[in-house]
Amino acid sequence: QLGDPLETVAGQLASAHVKTVMEIAIRLNSAGRTSTGATMIDVLQANIAAVTTLPCAHVHFHVVPMGDMDEVARRHLEELLVPQFREGLAIAASHKFLFGFEHNEPAVGLFATPERCAALLETVPGLGFVWDLNHATPEQLSAYLALAPRMTMLHVADTPLPEVNYHLPLGLGAIDFTLYCQALMEGGFHGPAILEIGGLLKSGGYGRDTDAALVDSAKRLREAINDAFGALKKLRATPEAHTDDEPPM
Repeated sequence: QLGDPLETVAGQLASAHVKTVMEIAIRLNSAGRTSTGATMIDVLQANIAAVTTLPCAHVHFHVVPMGDMDEVARRHLEELLVPQFREGLAIAASHKFLFGFEHNEPAVGLFATPERCAALLETVPGLGFVWDLNHATPEQLSAYLALAPRMTMLHVADTPLPEVNYHLPLGLGAIDFTLYCQALMEGGFHGPAILEIGGLLKSGGYGRDTDAALVDSAKRLREAINDAFGALKKLRATPEAHTDDEPPM
């Protein structure tokens, strides 16, 4: 219930065999501050009690620009955040969780291309990348998939490609999830895939994330993972080849 102590929530999650991850969505101005003047690290520190008590295996920031920013201001903000991502990694290491960032759709502009994401990952070794499948346009797909070795988590929803960011239940858009999963496995991704459906006005607004929609989407995702894993095993079916017995997602 809202207001229950973190310890109570942690106990119920553990009893239900539910593992937790944390996304921290944060709006920053061109100086890298929230509307109350906090930095990204201030916000992370404010959430450490929840991160460690629940506990959260993965924590990532999803940074969105506050108000309108031109290209120069967005690039400046990306560079301004580099030291804070490094500091976040040190905090994560001391508290034993994986730390990363999530990219945006192209219209948002901040960390919104695979090239800009790759640049941050090169500058901050050890930083994880959270890939949202429905944020990527078809033209960006191959470049994002090239980042698979640095991906620590996926956000999964459908979208009517080439339009992005609809967060539809699986099967209501145009993403070929088997194709994506096979490419991710081939690229070396191994981690959780989190359903993130419903809520946006262009996806039909609130109500898309019903229990029925989540259960159906989870079923479709498991089928896609299994189909991709099966196809990959066939491709690697040589006397010298070896694959794990379980899919990596």
